[in-house]
Amino acid sequence: MAEMNAAYCPRDPETETNLRCGRCEELICPNCLIHTEVGSRCPDCAQIRTLPMFEASSGELGKAAAAGFGTAIVVGIASGFILGVFNLSLGGVVAVGGAGWLIGEVVHRASGYKQSRPLQWIAGLATLLAFIIVTPFEPLGTLIGLIIGSYYAIQRVKPPRGVQ
Repeated sequence: MAEMNAAYCPRDPETETNLRCGRCEELICPNCLIHTEVGSRCPDCAQIRTLPMFEASSGELGKAAAAGFGTAIVVGIASGFILGVFNLSLGGVVAVGGAGWLIGEVVHRASGYKQSRPLQWIAGLATLLAFIIVTPFEPLGTLIGLIIGSYYAIQRVKPPRGVQ
């Protein structure tokens, strides 16, 4: 009877395996194996990439930040002026909540319709800036508006679950 030599995965040297990549024939263990549409692959051959819509470049992040914070300043000042002149009850909820919705949309468009965690931070912080600007004019309802506006702004640029 012929004796078989033990084969080990090059990425996980303590794991014995007989599995091979369907493309390059390199040994792979079940821990390193990646299932693709065309069979089992090693990590090199699988070439897993993030979709471009979930990768915002530094230029796109810069545009999104400028647009988001600019919108926060303009909408915050305009809302503060309107609330100061008309003295609307709970106008801060509408002002900051609406600002958050608008900021989320502006950040989404300025980034080239991207979705990523850094864009969520930009949208959330821009909404916080609008909240800070509006609060002196309507302190009662702005906190509720901040919660609503932040939710809308962050959800607009949120990537799907599993995407970093």
